[in-house]
Amino acid sequence: MALMQGASWFSQNHQRQRNPQLEELARTLARQVTLNVAPLMRTDSPDEKRIQAILDQLTDESRILDAGVYDEQGDLIARSGESVEVRDRLALDGKKAGGYFNQQIVEPIAGKNGPLGYLRLTLDTHTLATEAQQVDNTTNILRLMLLLSLAIGVVLTRTLLQGKRTRWQQSPFLLTASKPVPEEEESEKKE
Repeated sequence: MALMQGASWFSQNHQRQRNPQLEELARTLARQVTLNVAPLMRTDSPDEKRIQAILDQLTDESRILDAGVYDEQGDLIARSGESVEVRDRLALDGKKAGGYFNQQIVEPIAGKNGPLGYLRLTLDTHTLATEAQQVDNTTNILRLMLLLSLAIGVVLTRTLLQGKRTRWQQSPFLLTASKPVPEEEESEKKE
C-alpha cells in the first residue's frame, strides 16, 4: 500500500510542479521577446518587418499558438500564428476558441517614459493536459504491476512452503508452537 501511495504522490506532485514552471518559463520568454522588440518600437514608425520576423520565429512549430505586438494605444503592429481574432481568442463574446487549453500572457514593452506597446502570447496548454494523462496512465500501470508482483509473491510463497513447517512456526508467539515440526520427528526416529 505504501508503494501505491508513493506512486500516487509522485504523479500528483509532478502535475503540481508542472503548471508553475510553465507559467514562469512563458513569462521569461515574453520578457526576452519584449527586450528584442523594444529597440524596434522606439522610432516614430516601428519596424514592422523585423517585428514580424521575430514573431514568426516565435510561433513556428512551438506551443505558442499566436503572438501579437500592439502599440501603446492598443493598435496592432504585427501578428503571427493562428488566425483567430483576439476577440474570439479571449472569448469576449462568450465563445471559447480552442477549448479551455489556451493561456494568454500580455507583457508590456518597456520604454524610458513608460510602455512603448504590448506583446500578447497565446500558449497551448492542451499538450500539458495530454502529458498529465500519460503520467496518470503510467502511475496506474505502476500500481497494477505492484499488485501483480504481490500476488505472484503470495502464490510462490504458498507453493514453495506448502505442507512444510519451518522453525519460524515454532515461535512461542504462535498457537502451533507446542506441535513438533515433522522434519524433527523423522530425524529423531532415524537416530
